[in-house]
Amino acid sequence: MAVPANITALNLNGKFQMNKSLSDSPDDMLSAQGVGWIKRKAMGAATITVTLTHSKDASGMENLSLVQVVSGGDPAEPEEKVFDWVERKKEIKLFGPCVTKSKRVSLDEVQEPFLKEGWSADTLEHGCILVHLANEGKNGWKTEQTWGIGEVNGERRHVRRICLTGSKGEKLHNRIVYDYREYSFIEP
Repeated sequence: MAVPANITALNLNGKFQMNKSLSDSPDDMLSAQGVGWIKRKAMGAATITVTLTHSKDASGMENLSLVQVVSGGDPAEPEEKVFDWVERKKEIKLFGPCVTKSKRVSLDEVQEPFLKEGWSADTLEHGCILVHLANEGKNGWKTEQTWGIGEVNGERRHVRRICLTGSKGEKLHNRIVYDYREYSFIEP
């Protein structure tokens, strides 16, 4: 389901479910990240739901709190993204030790062409969320991701575009498209 008009690049509050038919298959990317075949197949069969709470702190710094739930999986660990481009270390069950950082950027600042494609007018106007995630373990991959509201088959959807650079320099691209599930009553 498309997002309502009040869900924009500046207000990503809500619950979203991954739409597998509109998204690229994550299998190759997860394999490059060191995720085993059995776990990839289980994840491919699961339903993934993300609840986002988008806000600003007293100083005006944007924050995005997210809780991802995978059906049949472990309870999700809440994740906080502060848009200050400061590296934060995080142990991720699926990937091991990682470093992440986030900020809002105009699409002109994004280097990878794939990450700049398919955005809605409000994302083009206000910028997207740029997320960097790098594995510090044996797999040594990194991703650059853009998050926002995209245009998919004529509808506005929450979209994440991902460019992964593997440990051997290989590049993979993936687009994840989400269906809007319910309104969160938190205003920005």
